[in-house]
Amino acid sequence: MQFVKATLLLLVLSHTAAAQAIDTVSLRARTRFLSANALMGRGTGTAGEHVAAEYIAAELMRIGVQPAVNGSYLQPVPLKRALIKHASVRYQDVTYGASDFVWNTGGRGAFHGFGGAVVFVGTIDSIAVRRATELRGKVVVLTGPMGAAAQDYVPALMQAGASGVVIALADTTLFGLFARSRGEARYYVDADVSDPVWQANLPVIIAAPSLARHLLHRERFTELPGRLQADVQTEITNVAAANVVGIIPGSDAGRDHEIIAFSAHYDHLGMSTPDPRGDSIYNGFSDNAAGVGMVLGIAELMRQRPPRRTVLFLFFTGEERGLLGSSFFATHPVFPLARIRGLVNLDAGAPPAPPVSWRVAGGQDSSLGPLAQQIATDRQWTVDLGAASPNSDYWPFLARGVPSIFIIPGNQWENVTPEQQSALRLRWDRYHRADDEWHPEFPFSGLARYAEYAYLVGRAAADQ
Repeated sequence: MQFVKATLLLLVLSHTAAAQAIDTVSLRARTRFLSANALMGRGTGTAGEHVAAEYIAAELMRIGVQPAVNGSYLQPVPLKRALIKHASVRYQDVTYGASDFVWNTGGRGAFHGFGGAVVFVGTIDSIAVRRATELRGKVVVLTGPMGAAAQDYVPALMQAGASGVVIALADTTLFGLFARSRGEARYYVDADVSDPVWQANLPVIIAAPSLARHLLHRERFTELPGRLQADVQTEITNVAAANVVGIIPGSDAGRDHEIIAFSAHYDHLGMSTPDPRGDSIYNGFSDNAAGVGMVLGIAELMRQRPPRRTVLFLFFTGEERGLLGSSFFATHPVFPLARIRGLVNLDAGAPPAPPVSWRVAGGQDSSLGPLAQQIATDRQWTVDLGAASPNSDYWPFLARGVPSIFIIPGNQWENVTPEQQSALRLRWDRYHRADDEWHPEFPFSGLARYAEYAYLVGRAAADQ
């Protein structure tokens, strides 16, 4: 009987959605404003990001979404900026400079020099976690980004007393992506957020191939010859930043204490490494002006007919600098996390055609996964329920027990041949590049489909 009721509900929602469409004109207008040069890439804590926050708040007010932070739309987030004035690495009597490594993100205690004997660990698995006790005073070398494994490995290293970590990258392109993304400064939350992935008090550097090749080894848990010494000098300043939070109260007095949330980060990289054109403004159209535009469009639909449960709209600062705003909100929420029964995160770029396949990160770990799968099946789309990863703002919530998913467009697009898809990707896929800009010729039908799917999932969760 429960299954029948759920199926009928999904059918009703599908017909309702057909009558209520995501407004692509508004999507165009909002993404154009947020990714304009005047906002200078919406860098965390910059004037451009402050303008973006006020714009989002004004849009929420115009739509009729209520402020959720003691009568305000803004939740201040206490941040610090660590401007890297100088950094160097010395290994086997060779000194390496700025082109050979970058200092990674971290918490309040992550920006200090470290050194010691070097142990090549390689990849992180249960054996690596168990053998972390052997690494007191040692510099640990890993072969790639830690990802979700850092949730267990970083605390184990800190408890063991490891000196620091080197992530050795053999891929020049991948290192370049990290270097552009990190920029000249690091940001951290000036509060306890209990985040061992992004805000750990353990220094970590990312080594380019020029340095990495001297640190890679065939055998794991091998101590390499010589010592490594990494030094850094930073200038610490306060940063004014805020999350933007709006709410639509539920229509059912017996369910309105329960919350379904939508999230998108509104910051981007700001000013960074100039591209071959000399452009140093990273406008962030697809990452993540597109996500903000979609969530605002979803808010408009929800406001027309509020669902049974309350709906929360979260726009986070500092995602690009280490999930800063979402980590702060998850540890200092404006509502108890136990009230949030589900969160849908949007941060996967702007597909240039309507997707008919999807990947739902966190779908294996969340009750929202089967719901997302059923809705996709109902519309003859395919969906892959993937494992969670600390790559976007849903992670701090999922790590604290809130059912959370990150919807990502798949590789199959409606009425698009493989050749056409390759051409579209070549033209429009500009992830973390300075030319990720708004363009009048960009086809917004894909972004509308992305928002539609997220709306259907959130709507079903809010009305169940």
